[in-house]
Amino acid sequence: MSNYMTYSWVRALETVNVEQPTSSQCRAASILARLISTLRFVLLAAGALLLAVTFTPIVQWTTGRLASNWNDSDGDVLIVLAGSTVSSPALPSGIIIGHNSYWRVLHSIHVWRTCHFRKILVCGAGAQETIKPVLVAFGIPEAAIIVENRSTTTRENALFAKPILARLSGRFVLLTSDYHSWRATRCFTHEGIPVVTRPCPDLLKSANSFVPRWQCFWTLADEIGKIIYYWARGWI
Repeated sequence: MSNYMTYSWVRALETVNVEQPTSSQCRAASILARLISTLRFVLLAAGALLLAVTFTPIVQWTTGRLASNWNDSDGDVLIVLAGSTVSSPALPSGIIIGHNSYWRVLHSIHVWRTCHFRKILVCGAGAQETIKPVLVAFGIPEAAIIVENRSTTTRENALFAKPILARLSGRFVLLTSDYHSWRATRCFTHEGIPVVTRPCPDLLKSANSFVPRWQCFWTLADEIGKIIYYWARGWI
């Protein structure tokens, strides 16, 4: 009796019509598998990037490469490129000096005091209201300061500085943030302005601490994107 029942169950199972998956179900399963594979790759890449930025000197190394000609150049005209400004409605000008502009200005004051420059040209919108007062407050003669107050990009820095520098003579030294030096120098060279670089320590110092290192990384990523864009437009 037991063998007969077992045989009956086997025959019953063999006669069951097993439904095969449809083509749409196969496609959905394939898409899901690809999504899972892509997500796994993204997570691994993000983890590798996290480890690289946090625990390796990749930020400092890249910044050093962009700073290129790192030296204590002396000359006759010091060109300082303004950086960011911060909105401040409480002030008559409505703006105050931004983070990277602040470091560039402090470094330019040190350079002025230790070198032999005759003029200092400050380029960038808002420089008249934010940078010039700081330079004067630290003892740089107002008569020695020239301000180009219209440019809003690195390319415009070079374009608008060109007619001003044409009236000046001597050796031109370009001072800007370390990570910005590569693109800025090539913008000025593209406009036929011979400059010697004098990078200002910025990311190289900030990246020595774990806390601001990721902010430094994104600043570098933004700068590399701008370099690619300037190259594509033929501006460098």
